[in-house]
Amino acid sequence: MSDQPTIEEFRGKVRSWLSTHVPLKTPGEPFLQWDDEGVARSRRIQRSLWEGGIAGVTVPVAYGGLGLGPDHDRVFREEAADYRMPEEFGNAFNVVLPTLLAHGSEELKKHFIPRILNGDHIWCQFLSEPSGGSDLAGLLTRAERDGDTWRLNGAKIWTTGGNYSDYAICLARTNPEAPKHAGLTMFIVPMSDPGITVVPLELTDGSRDFCQEYIDDVVIPLDHVIGDVNDGWRVATTLMVNERTAVGRGWSLGGSKGQSEDRGIALDTALLELARRNGRSGDSYIRSLIGESWVLTVVQDQTVRRVSDAMRNGHMPGHAAALLKSMSGATGRRQGEIGLDVAGPGAVAWPPEERNRWGIGRLSSHGIGGGTTEMQRNAIAERLLGLPREPSPDRELPFSQIRKNTSPNRK
Repeated sequence: MSDQPTIEEFRGKVRSWLSTHVPLKTPGEPFLQWDDEGVARSRRIQRSLWEGGIAGVTVPVAYGGLGLGPDHDRVFREEAADYRMPEEFGNAFNVVLPTLLAHGSEELKKHFIPRILNGDHIWCQFLSEPSGGSDLAGLLTRAERDGDTWRLNGAKIWTTGGNYSDYAICLARTNPEAPKHAGLTMFIVPMSDPGITVVPLELTDGSRDFCQEYIDDVVIPLDHVIGDVNDGWRVATTLMVNERTAVGRGWSLGGSKGQSEDRGIALDTALLELARRNGRSGDSYIRSLIGESWVLTVVQDQTVRRVSDAMRNGHMPGHAAALLKSMSGATGRRQGEIGLDVAGPGAVAWPPEERNRWGIGRLSSHGIGGGTTEMQRNAIAERLLGLPREPSPDRELPFSQIRKNTSPNRK
């Protein structure tokens, strides 16, 4: 007999623990709360999930998880839908942990994964750079071998939660004489190193979740490499597939009701309530927009389910995650536009207690997280449809011979 709990046994265990140990969501609370109070709360919640024996549902037992299957994971996400999940651990669970499982050494997996599961370590990503735009392979941050350590120098940007993270997963250049994709390595970087300066960046909505980092002679142990030296692009590809899947599915560590079985369609009534408050619920145009919003939500949810199942069953490759991210980006942008139309003047001014800030929501529906929509379309065309790759004359050149963002020397 299998020692694994049945779906209903596991559901009962999760439901019982959450109801007595984890707070319910509070209407209007931010999805992420990158401040002392929010981060401390998320650490407590994650520790509670660990103590309750419901953390790391699909993570192998050897690394501190439960070793259960995707059906159990869907049950957890469904039961957690009404509870405050430790969302500041999103990077750790959605991106870093599956990348470590795929490419990390046994020593790294046994050391770091349990510390994610028990709430000790929050992680961030050191990928984008001030000079790089969307060309991740063109990064300038470098890591040089120094005896029995690596020495890291450079700069990173758009790092969510960098000022509260314990570790970063960092892509750096280790061989400038190789082509730009071939000379990269993925490192584990301790954020406590005195050579890292973290600067939070204030956005137009007043949030300071994004950070820029200056990296000056940060010393990294030789074994803090994920994958092989100079094979970091392969690791980064896995990381990006994980991120696109999570963004397309929904970044939350909880989920939504009805994920594990078909219980019909649950419709979010926020837009309808907004229209009623504005006296516009009888307007045929507004009603058509609300209907469109509901249709988009249902189609996206079903697409996520079908593509995710196909990837898990091996019927679609990992690059199919670009379908999820592309749809999420396009749908999010349209949902933002619909919200603006329905909100009317409420999109630019709202009461402090307003739960949905429609104008800010539109600013946030840019589709950049996890890679731009244009990047996803390229991945779909080239990786899934087999169309020719876009011309890239610098792809085979040694990185040291590629012109960077500097002016040419003039005599």
